Amino acid sequence: MSKTPKIIAFDFDGTLANTLPRFDNILSSVAQKYGFRDPSPEEKAQLRSLEATEILQALQIPFWKAPAILMEFRQRMQDASPNIELFEGVSEALQQLQANGYKLAILSSNSEINVRQILGASAGCFSDFLCGTDLFGKASKLGKLLDKHKLSPAECLLIGDELRDIEASRKAKVMMGSVTWGYNHGNALQQAQPDFLFTSPTDIVKALI
Repeated sequence: MSKTPKIIAFDFDGTLANTLPRFDNILSSVAQKYGFRDPSPEEKAQLRSLEATEILQALQIPFWKAPAILMEFRQRMQDASPNIELFEGVSEALQQLQANGYKLAILSSNSEINVRQILGASAGCFSDFLCGTDLFGKASKLGKLLDKHKLSPAECLLIGDELRDIEASRKAKVMMGSVTWGYNHGNALQQAQPDFLFTSPTDIVKALI
């Protein structure tokens, strides 16, 4: 790493919390309500190698409908929050990063109430919650985070599980660490060449401490 970050911004769904099973469970009913195509199990696996805009196209979702659909998922996730858990090793990794002086932030399209409920005691590791971000709004939120803490882009690391996280990091000119246990497949993430590719929460700790 050319420069050690001072703040680490974490995506939430698929990065810290295992929300994908719940997402899959409610996808069919949301598709029926909003009139987009419900993918087969085989196609769902294929979609995990695509960028967000390609997924919208594949499911025949008009771009203008995306905010309402995203809000629907947030609301349904709130009902499911008590049954959603953090990935194994996440809580311990967050505690170690905080103990070693890193500022930690949440940068998520999910709602803050959902995020805090699922994090539980681990919510105390975070100084900032930038939640309710629109589908392609992470880059601007990263800019606000840097302004608040008076940091340069080189002092920030974004950690996420999707190709759109990599795109956001490049727009904001921050470092990027991709995790392989979330939504996008590891090989798709690797081809996009993030600064780091983590295969477990322990990898994050090893790379930064």
